[in-house]
Amino acid sequence: MERLLRVSRKGQIAIPVEVRRKFGIGSTVMLKATDKELKIVPVKSFEESFGIDGERMLKVARAHLADKKRELELEK
Repeated sequence: MERLLRVSRKGQIAIPVEVRRKFGIGSTVMLKATDKELKIVPVKSFEESFGIDGERMLKVARAHLADKKRELELEK
């Protein structure tokens, strides 16, 4: 599938709805740039990635991050 997209003065593009639906693009994408090409990769939230346990896993990740921050502060 190829599409010609217009780039706004602010450097923005609009991804067509059928492409967003096909690839499950939500509110966040990652732009990967190499010397030869650009790739737009959908990024899923923790909630989406872990399905039914998404909220629980997000709490676990936040607790882990808080523990790491405490460890780093203690090392100073």
